[in-house]
Amino acid sequence: MKSSLKKVACGAVAMIIVANTVAPAMAVSKLKKAFATKYAPDDADEDFKGLVKKAGCYACHVKGEKKKVRNDYGKALEKAFEKNEFPLKDWEKDQEKYADKLEEIFKKVEGEKSGFEKHKTFGDRIKANLLPGGDVEGKKETDEKEDK
Repeated sequence: MKSSLKKVACGAVAMIIVANTVAPAMAVSKLKKAFATKYAPDDADEDFKGLVKKAGCYACHVKGEKKKVRNDYGKALEKAFEKNEFPLKDWEKDQEKYADKLEEIFKKVEGEKSGFEKHKTFGDRIKANLLPGGDVEGKKETDEKEDK
């Protein structure tokens, strides 16, 4: 009896862990798609669309780091989500309902300082067909690379 109770308890804990890691990953995946749809639509510069596709999650995150580590653009988005109390889990279920709010947040973050010398805001970088937070690995580029 105790053995089967232990198995049920372990199974329940495993389900909770999976549910709590899969849901945020799905939300982030949908957020990645929303970013690509907004900034790299079909009529966008082909090279930039390739950069966005290649970067994937690293438009906001940093390759080789834990997923909680974000580049400057990812940090700015996270801060904007928190400040605006953006319901990421609700948005994941009904993206249309929160589309205007997400658009508002994307627009606000475009105007924030990127930390780069040449393209001073995230929006400036995107207009220059550069990823907002750095290179395709989410890492900060040197100014020489930025001038491409």
